[in-house]
Amino acid sequence: MIRLFTSLLLFLCVNVGAANTNVESYKQSCDGGDVFSCGLLGSMYQWGDGVGHDALKAIDFYEKGCVGGAGYSCLMLGGMYGEGLGVQPNISEALKFLDMACEMKIEAGCVKSKWLRN
Repeated sequence: MIRLFTSLLLFLCVNVGAANTNVESYKQSCDGGDVFSCGLLGSMYQWGDGVGHDALKAIDFYEKGCVGGAGYSCLMLGGMYGEGLGVQPNISEALKFLDMACEMKIEAGCVKSKWLRN
């Protein structure tokens, strides 16, 4: 029983350490201009996946990704503004980012933008 507990504890510590290393690696990549890493970090913070849930950090990372040309980051950012996740709901900001996603050929951005305008 002690051996099982020790193995489980070691497994958890290694995975947490690996997750923290990945987060730091993604942050460095995002800071270096890798918009995919920015969007990935936004998603991780939005859903609390491997990091603490932090909607404001999610918005910051999605915005870096969106401004850098990552359409899915624009889509997610538009959704957060439209639904008021981590920010006050702001339809004009939501539409701005959803339209950017649409311009980047992300069909869901076009659909959501049209839906918000009706």
